Amino acid sequence: MTLLFILAVIIGIRHAFEPDHMAAVLTVSTQSNSLSATAKQGAIWGVGHTITLFIFSMVLMGLNIEIDGSVFVLFEFIIGLVLVWMGLDVVNKSKNLFYDRENKNIKSARIPENNKTKLSLKSLAVGLLHGAAGSSVIIALITTTIDSIYLKFTYIALFSIGLIISMSLLSILMTMPLHRKIKFIPFRYFKVITGTLAILIGVKILYQSSAQIGTLFI
Repeated sequence: MTLLFILAVIIGIRHAFEPDHMAAVLTVSTQSNSLSATAKQGAIWGVGHTITLFIFSMVLMGLNIEIDGSVFVLFEFIIGLVLVWMGLDVVNKSKNLFYDRENKNIKSARIPENNKTKLSLKSLAVGLLHGAAGSSVIIALITTTIDSIYLKFTYIALFSIGLIISMSLLSILMTMPLHRKIKFIPFRYFKVITGTLAILIGVKILYQSSAQIGTLFI
């Protein structure tokens, strides 16, 4: 059983590396003012993911209520739309940045202090969506390996802890190129690259989920 719980943490850590998860958190993290703020956004995303995962777990496992699979496909489709929107937003905001060639510093750019709450809410909302979309797969894995309802929720808690910690650290690693002591790419170009990746991943998700939605009505 101990091995199973260790595995839960490892799977939670691995889950943070899903391309759509990384793209979503990275687009938000590029708007943070420091590495600590970046880590916070990753953790908030993880908390949002945990909230919906626990809600769906209580419905599916605790109350034994079945949810049609099309609901989760719809969440995937919404995530695709959100990623495209976030990517376009990041690319658009990169136009407001400029590079000061004289002192090699990036000027403009990051969010003012009074917008931190708005940014945190964005991270939370995207985390909630990702948690909703991925709940069915995670719960199916737990249901086939664990019998006790208490152990199932313990597994989910440990999975979520691994996810939150992993995403916080991953957010720092992904945005390290932006910070002065180790910066090797202009902030503006980094945001353009980040936004473009988010758009491409979002379009891919839209294509895949649209195909799945189409089969539901055939």
